[in-house]
Amino acid sequence: MRSLPFVATVALAACGGHANHPTEPMDKQLTSMMASMEMPMDDGATFGPLEVGADYASYVKMNTTPVASETHGGRLVDTYVNAVGAAAYLDPEAEVPVGTVIVKTSMEVRAGQATGEAGPIFVMEKRAAGFDPDHGDWAYAIHWAAPPERWAAKLGGPIYWRSPSHKVGYCVECHDNYDRNLGDVPGDQKIKALP
Repeated sequence: MRSLPFVATVALAACGGHANHPTEPMDKQLTSMMASMEMPMDDGATFGPLEVGADYASYVKMNTTPVASETHGGRLVDTYVNAVGAAAYLDPEAEVPVGTVIVKTSMEVRAGQATGEAGPIFVMEKRAAGFDPDHGDWAYAIHWAAPPERWAAKLGGPIYWRSPSHKVGYCVECHDNYDRNLGDVPGDQKIKALP
């Protein structure tokens, strides 16, 4: 059984570590806080094919160019939203409807340049009221079917972490700090209207 500090370090590096500074002060603080805790059984971390969001290529792409995202590991990301939530995603005043799925695909970056290696796929799904009311009823997932060798060694191979796994805790915490929990695309890179 691995300890939570190991999991926290990997999760934060995979999701939120910066390209040139893989362990930021927040990462160190979280790791320190969890130093004495043991990792419980985790049925939300069994690898398999991407479930929710697997059809993201049919969604509306919300950005015009890849977005540099420090909170997604310093990677370049593209954001896709399904038809249920696309209009609400574009309207900062709209309530995000249940059934909205947001997928961020990512590309690895090294020394400020895209490497051509696919990074993790990050998924959010707006669930029915009561799923997780303290966190906007969002479910989260991180799927990485073919991490580059350097990451596969750290992660123990491919990953599929999803709610209710504590391994998506970084995603929950980070998105709790965004307006409407979305983590929006910057205005100059966001599409202006639905196609």
